[in-house]
Amino acid sequence: MNLRISLLIAALAFPLLAFGQAKPVVIGSVQAQTGYLADLALGTRNALLLWQEQVNAAGGLLGRPVELKLLDDASDALKVTELYERLIKEDRAELLIGAFGSAATSMGAAVAERNRRVMVNATGMAPEIHRRLYRYLFQVPPPSDLTASGVTSLAAKLGLKSLVVTARDENTATPLVEQFRRDTAKAGITLKPTVYYTVDPMRGLGPFAKILQASGTDAVVTPARAHDLAELVRGFKAAGYRPRLFVARGAIDPEFIKLVGMDAEYTVGLSSYETRAATPGNVEFVKAYRAKYSAAPDFHAACGWATGKVIEAAVAKAGSFDQEKLREAFAALEMPTVLGGYKVTPDGTQVAATAFLVQILKGRREVIWPEAYRSAEPVLPMPEWPQRRR
Repeated sequence: MNLRISLLIAALAFPLLAFGQAKPVVIGSVQAQTGYLADLALGTRNALLLWQEQVNAAGGLLGRPVELKLLDDASDALKVTELYERLIKEDRAELLIGAFGSAATSMGAAVAERNRRVMVNATGMAPEIHRRLYRYLFQVPPPSDLTASGVTSLAAKLGLKSLVVTARDENTATPLVEQFRRDTAKAGITLKPTVYYTVDPMRGLGPFAKILQASGTDAVVTPARAHDLAELVRGFKAAGYRPRLFVARGAIDPEFIKLVGMDAEYTVGLSSYETRAATPGNVEFVKAYRAKYSAAPDFHAACGWATGKVIEAAVAKAGSFDQEKLREAFAALEMPTVLGGYKVTPDGTQVAATAFLVQILKGRREVIWPEAYRSAEPVLPMPEWPQRRR
């Protein structure tokens, strides 16, 4: 009996011993761990470390433990080239994860391309990165020129016929206007000329709101951040004006609700990630991240986690760490992620990750678009001011 038990214990222990003795697969990345970008980049680093912990607990990649090698560029993109060269030539990294942000990712991608090493773009949202036709670079987050893509779809579903962008200046308005020029015509929605505002220190934006009201536009979209957005809402209320759909970039900032209180209700915001989104695996990710770090994951953390899961799936698909097989696997892979999904075009541009629309309902953000990922039913068109509950 004792012999049988000993043999059983040995049989169970053998895979663990083999895993522990296997050569680690080094996955290298350059992340801003000090300097002015460190706080922003922290979520990405935390999520990658959480993924490493979980994937190793599940047996690693192709039976090999994952060793994350995270070097610090001190928030200086000029250091990225040298650090990725070190990861490839000294640390023998078999996979690379892009540095934090678009500029640093682009510099690292050039190194990966020269060395024919696969790199996963974890946080670089600028579309220009992938227009350089890198063969070994694959994007995980949604490109920045798709952040408002849900607005046109939602407006069309509501039967709205016109949309206007309003902003302080042309620089902040242009990215949104370019997106809507591409999308509104297909949806049968008229994009009206951009309207610019200047906050009057004495009268606020009440007079401006009356100009918008007179235009009869169904949907108003603004890139305004929290403080400007608060001024717009105060102006709308003073003029007794409410568009049928009001979308603002700053609506996802908790400061906005603090500034206007219940008047923030029904405003729709643009978001690239939400902890409440019903995306595949999001509940489990948020729970695990909170348990480990005592904080909710942000967008950059979601990017890090999605990157890890995409790597896991692509390596399994390739069945090898051969760079050409990996490249083919990443190029062909389609899968769900906490960002919506992963699927890339031939130049590595992400097309499956989604942009979310959230609405302030009962004082908190609720996902209302895409419909598949809703956390609450939208309240649209927006109620008139006298009909709103206090």
